Amino acid sequence: MKKVRLKSVWLLLVCVLMPALPAWAARDVPELKQMLTELDIAREVFRSAMTHAVGDRLRVTGVNAEYLPQQGALVSMSVVQPWIDVDAFTDRSIDLGREVETLEDVPELVYEIMTELNIAIAPYDPELLEELRELREEQKVVRSAQRNLRATLRDTRRAKNRAEDNAPELDEHIIELEAELEALVEDYEALTAEIDDLYAVLQERHQDPALQASAATIDDAVAQSACNYGDTFKSLGSQEFLNLSIRLKEATRYYTFRMEMIHECRRGDITPERLLESSWQYQR
Repeated sequence: MKKVRLKSVWLLLVCVLMPALPAWAARDVPELKQMLTELDIAREVFRSAMTHAVGDRLRVTGVNAEYLPQQGALVSMSVVQPWIDVDAFTDRSIDLGREVETLEDVPELVYEIMTELNIAIAPYDPELLEELRELREEQKVVRSAQRNLRATLRDTRRAKNRAEDNAPELDEHIIELEAELEALVEDYEALTAEIDDLYAVLQERHQDPALQASAATIDDAVAQSACNYGDTFKSLGSQEFLNLSIRLKEATRYYTFRMEMIHECRRGDITPERLLESSWQYQR
């Protein structure tokens, strides 16, 4: 009994004298203040580098930089095509994004301004748009003529059926009408073929720059930026990683570079292309 009591006393003393411990314990992140400064710098550096690398027709937005201890840094951004952009090479051309198919999709005030200024819709040529409009109008005229001619042909055939004699003049008229209708059908098909060809040209010129940029262009921009500015993260060890997340339209591309390889690229020991080859990549 005494031994049990003595043991209980010792346990009580231990509980009283032992300093209170938190419910959980966490390790401090070494050089966190320095890393936070580097994140702020990298956010601006990569925004500038990627903006220059992807070209004038795309915009780099939503740039953010984060740090995962013992893992590395993550720089994320979106590459988008603005819905409206002034052509740098002319003083009259306005480039509307793929989502804006006509001026009617632009807010009313902007529409009025652009209409009054007679500004063209790039990358379409005004001549192509006018040609397409004219072809569509011709098609409407031919379609209307076909409807009228078919109605006349039906009436003539009914008259032929009601005629008491053979009515040879109606037979000749029906033959003439059928020949005219066949010519109109050929005209309509020819106009349709012209419109299809013109649409193909317009579609080729109206490819979304963000999609035209494709993985190859984005890859090149990422590799150049990582090589030239990846060592902004001086706090990262050679075995840690720089990760880049690039959102392009509905897809996101991910790149993971080992800092050791970034340092080699920065020294000129390897090329940005080789740096890209050494990275891990995937898209979702």
